[in-house]
Amino acid sequence: MNKENYEEAEDFLNLGIVVNSKKQVLMIRRVKLEKGDDGSILKWAFPGGRQRLSETREEGVKREVLAETGYDVESVRQLDLQYHSQFPVTIVYHLCELKSPQPVAKPQEAYEVAEIKWVPFPRVRKIITTALNPEVGKYLDFLMGKRRVLYE
Repeated sequence: MNKENYEEAEDFLNLGIVVNSKKQVLMIRRVKLEKGDDGSILKWAFPGGRQRLSETREEGVKREVLAETGYDVESVRQLDLQYHSQFPVTIVYHLCELKSPQPVAKPQEAYEVAEIKWVPFPRVRKIITTALNPEVGKYLDFLMGKRRVLYE
């Protein structure tokens, strides 16, 4: 792969919403805390990262989740695309299927990820210290049984 294939979009991220059979969501704790435009602090996040210009969104989220966590996932659908209200980035939130219940590789981004954790559905809202995307919130509510249908 040549250098051009590694070029990344500076302000476009793909994040994976990965759920396991134990009703938990895959989360990462950032090594470096990021401060939002409104002073909010990003500590815990959904795994993912910048999209390479040579790949699709689905390829990007798969590559980034694997690099950050060691888990192999597949994007099932895009939940939302949103310009984040606190950080100057556009984010695509992907609903991802876990291909294996165990990591398939060693995480490669220890310089970015301090901790990898499976978080119970109700706890996700408590550890996220920045604005939760509304569509991701609806999906979590659906998983917890607080919504009968995901999309009306």
